[in-house]
Amino acid sequence: MRIRNRQPLIPAVVLVGLWVTTVPTATASVSPAPEGVTGIVQTIVVEQPRLDALADNAHITGGNSTGGNTTGGNNTDANVTGVGTDTNVTVKILRSGSKVVPLAEGSLPTTKDGTTVVVTVVPGEGGTKRVLSARTISAPVAPVAAAVPAAHDVYLALVVPKGATAESSLTGVSARAMVERVSRYWSDQTGDQVSFAATRVLAYRSAYSCAQTYDLWDEAAARMPEASGPGKHLVVVVPRGATALGCAYGLGTVGAVTADGNLVLVSGLNQSLLAHELGHNLGLYHSNSLQCGGTQDMTMVSRAFPGCQAKGYDDLFDVMGYSGASYGEANLNAVHLDGMRLLPSTVRRIAAGSGVTTARITPLSTTTDNRTLKVTDASGVNYFVEYRTDSGRDTVAASNPWHPAWGVRVLREDPMAPASAGSYELDATPTGSAQDYHRSIPVGGIFTAASRKLTIAVNAADATGATLTIANSTIAVVPSAATLSVPGMAMVGASITASTTVTDPHGLAVANWPVTLQKLPRGTTTWRSVRTLATTATGRASYRFANGLSGHYRWVTAPGAGSPSRFSPTVAVTSTARVVEARPASSMAHGGYLTVTGAISPVPAPVVYIQYRHPGGSWRTGPRATVAGTAVRSRILLNARTTTYTRLYVRAAIPYAGSTSGYYVTKTT
Repeated sequence: MRIRNRQPLIPAVVLVGLWVTTVPTATASVSPAPEGVTGIVQTIVVEQPRLDALADNAHITGGNSTGGNTTGGNNTDANVTGVGTDTNVTVKILRSGSKVVPLAEGSLPTTKDGTTVVVTVVPGEGGTKRVLSARTISAPVAPVAAAVPAAHDVYLALVVPKGATAESSLTGVSARAMVERVSRYWSDQTGDQVSFAATRVLAYRSAYSCAQTYDLWDEAAARMPEASGPGKHLVVVVPRGATALGCAYGLGTVGAVTADGNLVLVSGLNQSLLAHELGHNLGLYHSNSLQCGGTQDMTMVSRAFPGCQAKGYDDLFDVMGYSGASYGEANLNAVHLDGMRLLPSTVRRIAAGSGVTTARITPLSTTTDNRTLKVTDASGVNYFVEYRTDSGRDTVAASNPWHPAWGVRVLREDPMAPASAGSYELDATPTGSAQDYHRSIPVGGIFTAASRKLTIAVNAADATGATLTIANSTIAVVPSAATLSVPGMAMVGASITASTTVTDPHGLAVANWPVTLQKLPRGTTTWRSVRTLATTATGRASYRFANGLSGHYRWVTAPGAGSPSRFSPTVAVTSTARVVEARPASSMAHGGYLTVTGAISPVPAPVVYIQYRHPGGSWRTGPRATVAGTAVRSRILLNARTTTYTRLYVRAAIPYAGSTSGYYVTKTT
């Protein structure tokens, strides 16, 4: 499999493409003879590049929190790589002695890493071997942890591939310095239980080109055979510019803290890139994001999330996400802390169906116990909660061009990776924007799991920690109460707003729940639906509309598993038919008829009268007006030699209240 080096969506130095050894295939007239190979199965994570990153980033300007702060691509990197929606594309290889045998796509899909097998193979596409049959010799045996010292040995092969130009900055001194910086990162993240030391550095020109990745590894292994064994890592470093010749930018085999046979290939030296690939050697997969439009979380179906966009590497804090300056340099996320199993006291576990729990977590940059949460909901999904602040390694978010938000974050396991080996960052405040990196739960906000059996509320947060309320039920967290806010009186045609807040049995807001505003028109017995909406992250929904005739309003929630529909209190809204008089003649001759016109709200069968009075007198009702649609017209005889005040009056009916217009003055001469 060969993947061209491309440019990413985000200006990050990350990740890798996979190049395989070119092996001559048999001629069409001669069938290849099957070959027997004995080896140990191992997985390689293939990083998926994309084309559009530098082009996109070149147009990023400004410094707002949802975009970047580069201008003209100043923070871009000619060797940046990134991914699309595939989060963990993997291939299998066999380690046969000091040789790497690449297998065709789909080979040994269910065979666990570390299994020793005998396979019968024939040449496949792109220099791979196609497996015809396989027989297991021995299952994987975990090495004894005590046999692996905290300081892992890194064997560095500084290789100039055939046809490539050497990089002057790539020296034994610079390579050792980079390993030392990477070692400080992993030592810090594992409580000094994993570190790295550059045991040997060997520089040479290779007989193989960039297209022959496996041969580059085999060549390095032959020169440094001592690089094989638990806690040892063979790292091939090619010049950074070699990516233009087809070299991968980075590659790492999946192992474990105690595994052997660890292989890495990187182009140039970059702290978070090398740390990322060594993270694969330690057993970790990728840190991704899951964006589901306006929804916080979705149910997994057949190991996928219909309706969501899975963005590989899109956790901008974690080392197993994007790599580069200000990317992947923050603290290891809660999922990976759990997956490495080196610091079990950092993770507090909350079992499914545990009811309501109040938890206090400290910033991820601290070293306190129980600083992260692993919450299992009744559907069996594990959610991880962490709190990132502007402290320690997490301060790097301030210099990242996308400014990922600090705060309480919720992650879930990647179903395509082993348990707690890969993660999805969820968006607790979804806007639907792919460039929205404000994904934390705000204070007062609530995250609701896809099963609706789990809610996580942030009650308070400061520099020392965050206080959370976790409601973990065995049945779906569904509404138990709904409120209604709407004005009790309004003119027909005026804009009014009806709002609701939906809460669960624990008094917590229920997010993303369908609610319908209903109306019972006065004088009828049937409720009618006005509008259906979904509650926000704070459990609220509101609808602004033009008021109609009088009636009663209520909100009703959709029924859920274990709960019927919930109805808000009913509120009566009295609608007033608005009538407006147009200015009549300001003076009239005595004995003449004054014509009065105006307009009325569109109400059924309105009855409108002219009302009049003279100075010092009370209002009297005069002739009934003619109404045509919303137009009103009538006249009154002016038989008094004095000033006359006129106005229009609409009589109340069952579906609306009456009203009077403002008045005008007409003088009689």
